[in-house]
Amino acid sequence: MLTAVVLASVLAAAPEWEPAGEVVFHIRGQPGTGASFDADRLVGPTANLTRTDGTWAGDIAGENVSLEISPSRIVGSNVDLHVGQEKGKTSIRGLFFGRQLKLEYDTKTVSGRVGACSFNLDRKGAGNFEGAVGCVRRRQTLPQTGYGVLKLIGHAADQPPSFPQLPLALVAVLAG
Repeated sequence: MLTAVVLASVLAAAPEWEPAGEVVFHIRGQPGTGASFDADRLVGPTANLTRTDGTWAGDIAGENVSLEISPSRIVGSNVDLHVGQEKGKTSIRGLFFGRQLKLEYDTKTVSGRVGACSFNLDRKGAGNFEGAVGCVRRRQTLPQTGYGVLKLIGHAADQPPSFPQLPLALVAVLAG
C-alpha cells in the first residue's frame, strides 16, 4: 500500500510535457516520422535530446551524442553542422555521422541533401511543405523518388526559427 501511495504522489508531481513545436515528415504511401520540442527537450522516434549545462545530450539517429551549441555551430562526436542565417533563409551544412548534409529553409521552401537523398519542398500553406524527394542507393541505376510532406507545427514554424531545436528536429527527421 505504501508503494502505491509513493508511486501515485511521484506521478502526480511529474509535470506533463507540453511540446512547443513539432516537425512531421513522410513520403506519401509510407510511414512518417517526427520530432517535438520545447525549450529544453527534443523527442521523437529518432531523437531524444535534453539541454544540460550548455550542451544537448541524448541520442539522435540511433547514436548517443553530447552536442555543443554555439550561435552558428552544432558540434559533437561525428556531428559537425554549421548553421547560418541570411536574408530570412536558414542553412545547415556539414557532416552528420559520415553523411554530408546540406539543408536550406525559409517561409517558402525547404530543400537540400542528406547523404544520398535530396529534397525540394515548396510551401503549400502555413507550415506545410510538399514536393519531390529522391534517393540514389549503391548499386542502383535509377533513383527512388517520392512525394514528401513536411509539416512545421507551433514554434517549429516561427521566424526566426527556434535554435537549436528546429535544426536538430529537421536533421532528426530527414537524416534519421
